[in-house]
Amino acid sequence: MQTPTPLTFPTVQADNLEGKTLRFPQDFAGTHNLVFVAFQRNQQREVDTWVPLAKELMRKHPTLRTYEFPVIGKMIGMMRSFVNNGMRRGIPDPATRATTITIYSDKGAFMRPLGLKDQKKIYAFLVTPKGEILWQTEGPRTESGEKSLREFLDKASKPGG
Repeated sequence: MQTPTPLTFPTVQADNLEGKTLRFPQDFAGTHNLVFVAFQRNQQREVDTWVPLAKELMRKHPTLRTYEFPVIGKMIGMMRSFVNNGMRRGIPDPATRATTITIYSDKGAFMRPLGLKDQKKIYAFLVTPKGEILWQTEGPRTESGEKSLREFLDKASKPGG
């Protein structure tokens, strides 16, 4: 029996909503990084179901960071500016803008390394700065998803965990 190859976060270079160019996974700032990936504008509501939990977990686990990766697809520069400015206006908090990284590339090329098949869902990943995916789920926050994430982080934060 073959052991499945662990998934890794794809290498991407993109600007955050503060205009800073970042390269991931190496620019992930936390020991663990909770990354939300969405493909459609109306999915923000689903991402938002995770936000209160993410804030609580960052208080409990000081080396945890969160990021949002809206994956838009390819666009010309002028349209990118229009989309980014609209998103920037909708996010008044500079810290949230700094951790919102819009991906303008082929959606399939971004999805394949993550094993994603459905753009109609959001995905949450726990990623190391090396790009190792330690935990993942899909869709809005659920009781079981929350429990699974809490258990993983609690175990990982213990010595030898």
